[in-house]
Amino acid sequence: MGLDDKLVRKKLEVLLKDELLVQKYLRVYGPKLDMNNINKIKQDQLKAAPDGAAGDKDDPTYIIKVKCPVCNQADLACYEAKAKSLTANLDKFLVPRYTGVKPFRTVNYTLMAVTVCPSCLFASPDKKDFLTFSVQARAENKSQLSPFVLEDLRKKVDERKALINSPDFTAYFQHPRNTEAAINSYRLAIHRALVEASLETPLAWYKAGMYSLKIALLLRDGGKPDDPVLKDAAGYLAKSFQQSELKNPEMEYQLVYLVSALYLRLEDQAQCQNYLGVLDKMKSELTKAAKDDPGITTAHVDRWLDKAKELWTDRETPDLWKH
Repeated sequence: MGLDDKLVRKKLEVLLKDELLVQKYLRVYGPKLDMNNINKIKQDQLKAAPDGAAGDKDDPTYIIKVKCPVCNQADLACYEAKAKSLTANLDKFLVPRYTGVKPFRTVNYTLMAVTVCPSCLFASPDKKDFLTFSVQARAENKSQLSPFVLEDLRKKVDERKALINSPDFTAYFQHPRNTEAAINSYRLAIHRALVEASLETPLAWYKAGMYSLKIALLLRDGGKPDDPVLKDAAGYLAKSFQQSELKNPEMEYQLVYLVSALYLRLEDQAQCQNYLGVLDKMKSELTKAAKDDPGITTAHVDRWLDKAKELWTDRETPDLWKH
């Protein structure tokens, strides 16, 4: 994007006050200012957005239109959170609960985070997995998923449809989305992640585990048991650690903490202690290396080791897992 294009974008942000409208303007009219076109975009938005719909001034989300990389279904609504519109309070498994930051209202972004193609049920909370349009390049961005993964997903449409009991997938996954539909959107995302894992795609096991933790929170909020899903999450995340999926050391310490916390919650104290031992060993190795290299610190591993030990110490506390 050239200097002039950036200037046009900044002016559009001031005039339209909505990232979605800025993107739509640039996609339709290009990087040229025209007040007639700006007013037309505003009027079209007012006609299209009913009360409470995305586009309200206090709505912390905006919509990006994406295309399914599996079946090429176009104009899928991908809900993104506006910058600094929501704060996230993390539970013991690092799953966020969202609160609106004034002037934005509070929404449960977890309910809408997964974009689902109603034609083939490809699902992901990551817009980069879809085909997106680049305003700057005036071209379509490819999915970050490999052609091998996408081909395998094309062969498994019937598998995904068998997971969801609904005669109308468009209506079922529409917004506002209910808890059951949100849970099933993550189940579909897990299906995709496991296809990725079967083809040794980086971070596939980790993604499956983190999606499972989102389902568990939704189940708990609905007063339903979450143990089976937490067991799945522990298995996926343990596999992620065994496969060394996370190349960032701090993220790996966090991963080991998560697995230890999950096994503690599942009352498998032996496995919990095993992963506590892994964190202890990581700290010992760093402490030893720091003697020869003053630039090495144990601060990050200390953080997650302390959190894991705190859970272990408080394991008999009745409300330990309440959020």
